[in-house]
Amino acid sequence: MKKKILKKLLNNLPLKILSILIAIVIWYVVVSVNDPIVKERFDVPVQVTNEAYIAAGKKTYQIEEEYQTVTVTVTDNNSVVSRLKASDITVTADLTQIVTMDTNPVYVPIKATCSMVKQEKLSTVTATIPVEIEDVDSEKFPITIDAGNTKPAKDYEVGTMTSDPESITISGPTSLINKISSVVAKVDVTNMRNSGTVTADLMIIDKNQDEMPESQMEFLNFDSGSPQVDVDIELWRRVSGIKLSALYSGTPADGYQIKNIYTTPEEITVAGSEEALAKLADEGNTIEIPEDYTSVAGQRSDVETTVDLSDVLADVTDLKVSSSSSASVTVHVTVMPNESREFELDVDQIETSNLQSTYTVLYDQTQLAIRIKASDKDLAKLDTSQINASIDLNGMGVGDYEVPVKITLPDGYELVDSVKTTIHIKEKAVANKTTGTN
Repeated sequence: MKKKILKKLLNNLPLKILSILIAIVIWYVVVSVNDPIVKERFDVPVQVTNEAYIAAGKKTYQIEEEYQTVTVTVTDNNSVVSRLKASDITVTADLTQIVTMDTNPVYVPIKATCSMVKQEKLSTVTATIPVEIEDVDSEKFPITIDAGNTKPAKDYEVGTMTSDPESITISGPTSLINKISSVVAKVDVTNMRNSGTVTADLMIIDKNQDEMPESQMEFLNFDSGSPQVDVDIELWRRVSGIKLSALYSGTPADGYQIKNIYTTPEEITVAGSEEALAKLADEGNTIEIPEDYTSVAGQRSDVETTVDLSDVLADVTDLKVSSSSSASVTVHVTVMPNESREFELDVDQIETSNLQSTYTVLYDQTQLAIRIKASDKDLAKLDTSQINASIDLNGMGVGDYEVPVKITLPDGYELVDSVKTTIHIKEKAVANKTTGTN
């Protein structure tokens, strides 16, 4: 029986072997056509393992950005490769496998793995990557809070912003720690209406005043556990129409007096806590500029000083100049001789001479300040209609000019200061004429 079976198996053996070979070739061709072998490249981030290997020696590492991602080539059937994503592949750099510690950077072997692909079907463009080994350093930095160009809801401003913690200790490679200039917590207060606490991401600013890229940030450690802090934001209400008053120190020269003191602008907008605004309201919604800022000692002419209201309010709790107002204010003190007075003359009263008939004159202001000296009795009865003012425009064409104003006064009156004004000479508008035919 066995001999019969063996005889049948060996019968036409060459043809049977050839049939098997043909079947294998046909199978291979079918598989190759329907599921061919393909190559696909994936960019995969490198994961560093066994960091403790160098940390024990108070060392840390840093990898240049170009080596933080490695290209992995997968060679496999299309049915396998087509389902792969970069996240399915892992590339590790094991610090215990450092080739030698005698170089800097050191070179660490890398290995690509994927649960869906056999090891021999994975390859990387390089077998090792350079890793810089450095000493570990740490430094404590204050945290600056920045809301950028964001603004809270109408009628509110950011009053105070406080981070928790107010400073942070950062550790990492010495070369990176030495690059740090400041630490900024970025917050967004867009349309905020209520005070509150927000979580802010920390931004590291280097000594070139550039933001440190994420590729370097990942090698830094923060004593708070992450590059984030809580920021407490207190909103202040905005109030407009706050009046300004000013004091002065000293005494003008003999024979001179203080006639007036005022500020430009006369009113500002402030922002403050409810308590601070209530106190300001009790003071008549007026901010007084102390005498320390303006001295008239020995002066024979007007005095102007520029005052930074931020300095004036520095000792006032929870009150500041609104961002909608300038903190810079000019204090004007009018210093005039005794028995003198300032009159306001309408520019319409100014006579012009030698103005070409095709020109017209415009003025920057509606009135001129004219200072006149006389007895108090005579000053009291002087009317501006008795003041004659004129300007000579001889040789002046279209343009802008500062010209002297000739002032003629009645007998017994003396002009204290010369008067000038700015004028604009323009072409007269010519009316369009229309002609018709009958």
